[in-house]
Parts: sequence; structure tokens; C-alpha cells
Amino acid sequence: APLTLTPDAGESCLGAFAEDGIVLHWHGDTFDLPAGAVRLAGTELCANQAFAFGKMALGLQFHAEILLSGFERWLIGHAHELAAAGLKPSQLRAQAVQHGPSLAARGEKLMERWLSEIDAR
Repeated sequence: APLTLTPDAGESCLGAFAEDGIVLHWHGDTFDLPAGAVRLAGTELCANQAFAFGKMALGLQFHAEILLSGFERWLIGHAHELAAAGLKPSQLRAQAVQHGPSLAARGEKLMERWLSEIDAR
């Protein structure tokens, strides 16, 4: 699903998702932001997808770390959960092939930028 950045995301490490905000969501829960946190991104179904807490803490509800090579294990390991949610592994596989390489590259950019911002402090 597409990720929508908030104006507070500005020049943050989430810039890798500014143009193509497709991310992997693998959760059925949501949360309220911690006191003092700044919301950086959300989706239509889940308002709090990314937040910053100060300059060195980043919270993500989506999976920026996923690699296509490991995605099949997720499908197998969570087959019961997917079936209960009415999700078809074949459809998820097709979406992974379509979006996986771009998501992996953008996830790597996100982490590199976030770590370099911390290292610069």
C-alpha cells in the first residue's frame, strides 16, 4: 500500500519514499504516538506508519527491511494468519515481484540516510 509522508517528514530519511510510497505492511495492529513524537507518515488504514522521537529515534510500522529473497518464508510462516485475513499468497507474491526490488533499494537508502544523520551528530 502507498505511504503518505506528512509535512513534518520534510528532508528526513523517509525521502526515499516521497515519489513511490509503496511499502510492505505486515500488521493488524496500530498504536498511538508516544508523547513528544512527531508523525512522519501514514496510510489510509493506519495513520501512524512512521514517527521520529527526537533526533535519534525513528519508529516504523511498515517493513523497509524486506528483501524479495526472504519474502517466501514470510508467506509460509504466516500462512494461517494470511488465510484468516483473506489474503492470497499468490497475489502477495505477484506484488512482491512487482514492487520488491524498488522497495529493497528504497529501504536501504532510508537506513543509510538515517544512520548517516545519526553519525553526523
